Amino acid sequence: GDFPKSRMAFSADAIATMFGALFGLSPVTSFIESGAGVEMGARTGLCAIICGFFFLISIFFSPILASIPPWASGGSLVIVGAMMCRSLNKIKWHNLTHALSAFVTVMLMPLTYSIAYGLIGGMFVYLIMEGTFFLLSLVGISKPEFEDTYQEEDGAVEYTEGATKKELEDGEEVEEVAAKEADTVKKDEEEGPIDTEG
Repeated sequence: GDFPKSRMAFSADAIATMFGALFGLSPVTSFIESGAGVEMGARTGLCAIICGFFFLISIFFSPILASIPPWASGGSLVIVGAMMCRSLNKIKWHNLTHALSAFVTVMLMPLTYSIAYGLIGGMFVYLIMEGTFFLLSLVGISKPEFEDTYQEEDGAVEYTEGATKKELEDGEEVEEVAAKEADTVKKDEEEGPIDTEG
């Protein structure tokens, strides 16, 4: 995404990652967990300093923390994953390339126990599909396009899945004809029966 002074933030993140790799540390980068602090109002970096202080204290309690079984935190991770799923509605599901690459990314993360593998798989699928559609376009085969017909009216959500642009245009024409016929019938009813005896 883009936000004010994003270049400085991304540069600091990249530099920290490089220095962390030089010292053999795990990636020193901003994870999604930082978004929780920002969402609650953290803006100056003091939240990260406090979290780092608590991580430093946890070193002395590592034997106790290591005795906690992994499945003890499974429930909280499920809740976190459910909260993260709310961003899936922003994916362009009507775009075949975006939909498939997003699906592969989401599925690979829990199956491989790695966010990195999920992202790599999604990027590979995206590049392969885009390259394939580009080669097919050279021989006259166009990429299938679907119309995003998601709309919300009066609390009811409608989504036409798998409808091509041609099908949607045909459907709109049918609706227009039906609307015109309904207007004609309504006008005839308002005018009343025609007097043929006079």
